[in-house]
Amino acid sequence: MRAVAFAFAALLPMLPASAADTPAERAQAELREGCAQSYASYVAYYPEGSQAPAFSGERSKGDNRYYNDAKPCNEAQYAAYLQKADLGTVAMAYPTAAGNPKGGKAKKPAAGASAPARP
Repeated sequence: MRAVAFAFAALLPMLPASAADTPAERAQAELREGCAQSYASYVAYYPEGSQAPAFSGERSKGDNRYYNDAKPCNEAQYAAYLQKADLGTVAMAYPTAAGNPKGGKAKKPAAGASAPARP
């Protein structure tokens, strides 16, 4: 009985940390990991100093390796990766941005669509 109490007491500090992990945070972590893996594939396929196209956010064709030492993406690389990533995962990671046009800003109505001004 005493061993069970000690085991429970040892596990108790870990509970709040896992409860704070929301689905959005998990989806963001998954997207960041996918970006790092994709960029590591890009770096492996196009070594430094070679002629390479801009990073498009995808792995090279046929590259199914998992890079344990993949470096995190910077913001420009992450933005390029988000354009190619699974839309469901992006919507879960960033629920307020889901459905926005690519510019991220809502379009303004045309000038003729507003109500006429009062004299």
